[in-house]
Amino acid sequence: MKPKERVMRRLKRQEVDMTPVGCTTAYGALCLMKASGYERPLADHDPVAMAGLALAGYTIGGFDWIKAMGWDITAVSEALGCELGKAAIDVQHFIATHPFESRSLDELECPPDLLSRGRFPVYKEQFRILKEKVGDEVAIFGMSEGPFTCAANLMGTSKMMRSTIKDPAGVEKALAVTTEALIQVINFAFSQGADYYCMADPTSGSTLLSPRSWDRFVKPVMTKIVERSNGPIVLHICGETDKIIPSMCDTGLAGISIEEKADLKLALEVAHAKGVAVFGNVAAATTLFMGSPEECYKESQAALECDVDFLAPGCGLAPASPLENILAMRKARDDKFKAPEFKGATL
Repeated sequence: MKPKERVMRRLKRQEVDMTPVGCTTAYGALCLMKASGYERPLADHDPVAMAGLALAGYTIGGFDWIKAMGWDITAVSEALGCELGKAAIDVQHFIATHPFESRSLDELECPPDLLSRGRFPVYKEQFRILKEKVGDEVAIFGMSEGPFTCAANLMGTSKMMRSTIKDPAGVEKALAVTTEALIQVINFAFSQGADYYCMADPTSGSTLLSPRSWDRFVKPVMTKIVERSNGPIVLHICGETDKIIPSMCDTGLAGISIEEKADLKLALEVAHAKGVAVFGNVAAATTLFMGSPEECYKESQAALECDVDFLAPGCGLAPASPLENILAMRKARDDKFKAPEFKGATL
């Protein structure tokens, strides 16, 4: 079975020859940059370097699918007016300014030239390069921030959270704009050849937002995005998500991506009852970053024993994650299914 077929069948909860292994968040790890020769910050803005680092996840890291659209979750926010902090080889672009922290939300709108702004022209060329390289062999996914995180980037997180109580109409206005922007961006990705799309919406996680507020503010816009998207959507939320997983799955998502703080067995039980696939959840910030290959292997084994749909890090890979630790996920999967030893892939 080709890697793409394996990934797309599993997104539909269909039988596959073996559990897909990879990363559905960012994997701009130094080891992959050094081995491939495509380093950030060039790989944040140059389509050839961006595509080269994306392909390294497959050819060097042993992943079954490939990421498009860069190495951070700021692109939509940037196009809507946020200024970004400078990226480096081991530092992602980050939100440096919140344009609507003091300005009225009445001035916030989704611009007609959204997809001509920021890095979207670069992403278009990256998609072309990736499709030329992988054809129908490997699945490609697009990724960006989700609507709540995007709105918080525009308003500032503190203002956003206060507004959920003091100005809920303002939050809904901001979300209406970011939702429309996300729909355009997601369908842009599908038009360029993405096979699925992942939104990362960490600001909507239970650390900051109550499950009741998630249902009020996030669930309706997630449902709208899924309904208007031209392909399958995966939602990644960091931290403890146990209490909102039922609501996440009720939005029509194809998959959810969860951290190690979430109860994987519970997530699988809830998600599978609703026809939703689960990505996870080898600890990215601890095991994959600071642990040994043996610890990564054991944690991967535990996830596989739970019958996780996609074996993946629980969040984006830390830049200094060792290649041996990343490859331990692939080895655990291959050993379980008695697949040949991975010695690198070619395209």
